[in-house]
Amino acid sequence: MALLFKQYRIYFIITIMATSLCFAQQELSVNDFKFDGELGSQGAKISKLGKNYFKINLGHAPYHDNWSNMLQFQITGNAKGNTLRLDVEFDHPEAHYVFNSYAYSWSYDQENWQPIQWKQYCPTKYMDVLVFPAFTKDTVWFGHQVPVSFEQIESMIKQWEKNQFVTVHTLGKSLGGKNLYRVTVTNSNATGKKWVHYFSNQHPGEHNSQWRMIAMMEWLLSDEGNAYLDKSINHFVFMMSPDAPANGWYRVNAEGVDMNRSYRLEGSNKDEQAHEAFIFQKDFEEIMQSPNPVTDIWAMHTWQGVVESIIIPGPEMGTELGPWTDLREIIIKNDTELLAEPLRKQDYNKDIATHWNHGPYGQFGITSILCEGGGSFYTKAENKKSGVLLIKSIAEYYK
Repeated sequence: MALLFKQYRIYFIITIMATSLCFAQQELSVNDFKFDGELGSQGAKISKLGKNYFKINLGHAPYHDNWSNMLQFQITGNAKGNTLRLDVEFDHPEAHYVFNSYAYSWSYDQENWQPIQWKQYCPTKYMDVLVFPAFTKDTVWFGHQVPVSFEQIESMIKQWEKNQFVTVHTLGKSLGGKNLYRVTVTNSNATGKKWVHYFSNQHPGEHNSQWRMIAMMEWLLSDEGNAYLDKSINHFVFMMSPDAPANGWYRVNAEGVDMNRSYRLEGSNKDEQAHEAFIFQKDFEEIMQSPNPVTDIWAMHTWQGVVESIIIPGPEMGTELGPWTDLREIIIKNDTELLAEPLRKQDYNKDIATHWNHGPYGQFGITSILCEGGGSFYTKAENKKSGVLLIKSIAEYYK
């Protein structure tokens, strides 16, 4: 009886091991893909074409059937040992914002990202192909540019809040129930005049610009950056539309409003603005009425190329400080890795005052900067270096 039991036990162990081995080697199925997690793609549909070969049809942004959602997903298991090919389509004859304008990234842990390029990489085409190498782990995340989820940013905010120089303001809730944050970093014990900087991200799918801002925040909290906190107040809005990453929305909130077309020159108005835009503009207006109004606002975005900043100078430039060209020269001097184009000037345009760089200038006359570019940076490290370049140059100019 004991021998029989021992033989059965050995058979059972061998069976379990064989089953585990087979499971680890089996090909991917449609059930392994998740499109509704922290990084998701609303409306995406997947079908299997062959072994580890799938077709994905993308959905569209709310109220914009010709605006493609970005492709974002999680492989929840069974990836190890498998390669992967994806044929991705957005079926609209007049597609406007397409999915393959930028490189994407994939990761095993949502921290260490590897870039991956589209095979056609042509924004005028609405079908493109991704080919992944054999995965070495079972779980994989995938997203637009170098992605960062709202949950990751919220986790960073909770860590930053432990620092004595950081205050977190929860302004309300998004339409999807997520917190709307403004994070302030300054040395409140320091006396004297302080320059007040406001950095915000309007287009939620432009993740490279969010990493730029994260690096600025980290530098201010570093030993090197701490000294500037005696002379400055720094406000950060890392994601104006926090519902977007889980849905793959590139530019909009749940109402389908382009968040960089959401400023109201006449003043915030709950009935005439997108929900989140109203909350943030109202808060911005309250700062402007406080004892420490904003000196300069930076609207953080991503387009192709290196970082490209475009300035509408305000009253401190050329009066209390040197001209805006001094800031340009400081950035050039500090840019030893050629991360940015030279700062350039533009005139205020009332016709585009709904933009978050023109609107605040039109309403309050403050320095306003459109900070674009970074789309040619394929790693988190490059994007963060560009953020450090900017904040160090800002600190040097506003000395």
